[in-house]
Amino acid sequence: MTKPVTKPTANRRQFLTAVAGTTAAVAATGFSARELLGQARTFPEYPTPQGGWDMTWADKVEKTKHRMIFDMPEMSDGLAFTNTLTWLRGYSDVYKTADSEMGGVVVIRHQAIAAAVNDDLWSRFKLGERSKLKDPTTGESALRNPFSKIQSTDKFAAILADGGIDTLISRGVTVLCCNLALMRFAGQLAKEASISQDEARAQVAASVLPGIIRQPSGIFAVARAQEAGCHFIRAT
Repeated sequence: MTKPVTKPTANRRQFLTAVAGTTAAVAATGFSARELLGQARTFPEYPTPQGGWDMTWADKVEKTKHRMIFDMPEMSDGLAFTNTLTWLRGYSDVYKTADSEMGGVVVIRHQAIAAAVNDDLWSRFKLGERSKLKDPTTGESALRNPFSKIQSTDKFAAILADGGIDTLISRGVTVLCCNLALMRFAGQLAKEASISQDEARAQVAASVLPGIIRQPSGIFAVARAQEAGCHFIRAT
């Protein structure tokens, strides 16, 4: 005699919902559920950017003819930026497209979040050593962001000079970064520099490279880009 099939209990449904939510958060930020939830066992509340979340980029992307999202959860020697440049070049070669027709989006998140911050933080916290990335000029551990302001004469650059973050942004590519991962990085800074969480968060927010747009999470940014019509490439 078989036992009757019972419906999942409310507790089980709540558990599965919690697991799903935590998994998405961990994927977006690059830290464990314990670090994410902390002692309060709730999703962390971080201050939003001054003026609120900038979503004008989505409207801009929707108006373009060719759309692609390059997901960057890991450094991978800046593969996301190289892929973006390759995508732009391919359409230009075949269809003679103008940059205005191209809706490229790069989402910097998870373990790649340091790619979104300026040279000052790379130098102060030796991010090159942590990420095992070389300075484009010296070949030593990077003391500056190796994905921005690349020169054609740089011998140790991981990416081409015209594939740097600043150059891609100047061509109309949208570069987004995960605020959850950014604020987690601020927490690490607060401990190492013996400063308050609020001060660390302000410093890290101010360190985001010009033109990069903060988003609530990397998961949100990827999802919104796809809703805007972008095809998806995981650039790692």
